[in-house]
Amino acid sequence: MKSVLFAKNINDLLTQLKNNQGLQLVGGCTGIDVLPDKSISTHGIKELAQIELHERYIQIGPGATLEDIINLGRNHIPSVLYEALVSIANPMIRNMATIGGNICSMQHKCTLYAPLLALETKLEFKSFSETIVESLQKFKKVPDGFVLSNIRVPLMDEDISVFRRIGSENKITETSASYAFIANTEKNIIIEIKLALAGPIAFKSKSIENQLIGHRLPLSVKDIDVIQDKIYQEFNEATANQMISNVLKQQFLNLTRYSFEQLT
Repeated sequence: MKSVLFAKNINDLLTQLKNNQGLQLVGGCTGIDVLPDKSISTHGIKELAQIELHERYIQIGPGATLEDIINLGRNHIPSVLYEALVSIANPMIRNMATIGGNICSMQHKCTLYAPLLALETKLEFKSFSETIVESLQKFKKVPDGFVLSNIRVPLMDEDISVFRRIGSENKITETSASYAFIANTEKNIIIEIKLALAGPIAFKSKSIENQLIGHRLPLSVKDIDVIQDKIYQEFNEATANQMISNVLKQQFLNLTRYSFEQLT
């Protein structure tokens, strides 16, 4: 028999997780085929569902639903994130699915992961005695004794932004992934580039992004070929010990070429 517990607030949540061995944290459960035998839901914990708009970032509680975030409006959300949000399922599912659940899915990186990675999102974790902050790029799992308490998404200018979902529309396969690209320019010079892929793996190269800052525009075909070679090399190095579909790899390279062609 399966049991689902609920908590009044974050301290109650931490207490129950500590006192009930094997208890697993769940959100909207839209990405779970089978509930754990013992689980505790974030549903109803107001402090984990708050959304705060600031001048330079949005602070989102992990229990906020995808539809809650969409309701902020396109003008208040980075384009790559907004496009990712509205690409997911339908309003009924988005009213149940939480951003925390989307981030913490361990088997396969979900749709929001690439845009949040490209935006250099920070994750806040709380325990009874400590609060720690970690970049999404370094995130592996929620630390023992902690819960994800806040997600800080920077508000970036986006002269050019590209978001795409890759793979089947209806199920997750080895070729399922999301892709995000952001570029900002000033006086025909690249001042910011961000690109990320997330699916069976998460990939973002700070070194490639940094190398492109200061590059003059427009990019030539030769420039794009050189960039593609660097991306291909780094992607292969990053995924050397993982089984990555050649189809997914080629789709990723096609999308990076398309993205950089917007700067020609």
